[in-house]
Amino acid sequence: MSPEGPRRVLCTCLPGLGHFLPMVPLARALAAAGHEVAFATAGDISPQIEKMGFAAFPAGMSLPQQLEEAAERFPEQHAMPPSKERFFSFVPRMLAGAAAPARAKDLVPIVREWRPDVVIHDETELGGPVAAAVAGVPYAAHSVAIFRPLEMARLARATIAPLWEAWDVDLGPFAGMFRYLYLDVCPPSLQSSEIGQIDVAYPMQNTHLDAGDQRLPDWITQLRPVPTVYISLGTVFNRNPEVFATILAGLHDEDLNVIVTIGNDQDPAALGPQPEHIHVERFIAQSALLPHCDAVVNQGGTAIFEIFAHGLPLLVLPQGANQFYNAEACVAAGAARSLLPAEVTPESARTSIRALLEDPRYRDSARRVASEIEAMPDPEQAVELVERLARERAPLTRPAVRR
Repeated sequence: MSPEGPRRVLCTCLPGLGHFLPMVPLARALAAAGHEVAFATAGDISPQIEKMGFAAFPAGMSLPQQLEEAAERFPEQHAMPPSKERFFSFVPRMLAGAAAPARAKDLVPIVREWRPDVVIHDETELGGPVAAAVAGVPYAAHSVAIFRPLEMARLARATIAPLWEAWDVDLGPFAGMFRYLYLDVCPPSLQSSEIGQIDVAYPMQNTHLDAGDQRLPDWITQLRPVPTVYISLGTVFNRNPEVFATILAGLHDEDLNVIVTIGNDQDPAALGPQPEHIHVERFIAQSALLPHCDAVVNQGGTAIFEIFAHGLPLLVLPQGANQFYNAEACVAAGAARSLLPAEVTPESARTSIRALLEDPRYRDSARRVASEIEAMPDPEQAVELVERLARERAPLTRPAVRR
């Protein structure tokens, strides 16, 4: 606890587990230090927030609502096929032009009434900085992934301008980002060189997360002594059973243990009967399952850091958002292979997974990334930065900027 006693910290994020869960380690560390922590985001994930022990303020639109709003406002970018180019052009407009205004409208009264000492927003949630600035509260950005190109932040700044004018604030050239403090959870091997331009960036690892029910199915103890591959497409991009079916077709006759989680909102029966070595479940806690795995197939979302923290090589199947960008970084680090949507076939999936298991260079690179993550400061050290920000209410500029 800081000498001044407990403070209030309001965390804001996009309403998805891939944005909420990366903030939980810091939120827990703040709570353990005696601070009062609450989250503000769309009400549809309030039950998950409260289950993790935090108060939840409903604010802004759900993910489907903001996608619908963005599609109407920016039809040309929305109509682009999933790709890195669509991510660069559509996502900044969606975050700044569709999500931020609705979130800020709800956040401003929440901040005024709850009176936090600091606001911490995930790097994609741009309404939080507006509400903080209106109330005269310092704020910090919490990264959830690999550093996004600064050009995207500039585009978001141009898109969010009418919102800033409406609230009479000006938060700089990067849509409000990087003004006071940026908590960077990306290990160096995956990070963009542009991070060196951010003089308020401080590293923080956030991969040690118990996200709730850690029970494993009984059959885990009966897995054969052969490599185990875990397949997941997260909680947003898991709605196309054809992707799962294609991968499983490639692994149908392989001498492997295959574990697939398709999401609580999906039906395992949709994938049809499977051989005994393929296990399809709705949900298994990733943090409990990864120690039993030898390689992972994933869409390339925020889970990649936890996967690499276990030293596991990765096959990235990007489906949307920043996943194409993340896939390139993982491949460049030597710890992953990647297949674009049009490249996913039973043969390509089987070949890629076999390469991850048989070529030791992938595992060696993944273990190098794991070592980098382990060496990063833990959330308890980040608590000191947040406490300092609350005291000084000024940018926490690093003595020497990373290059």
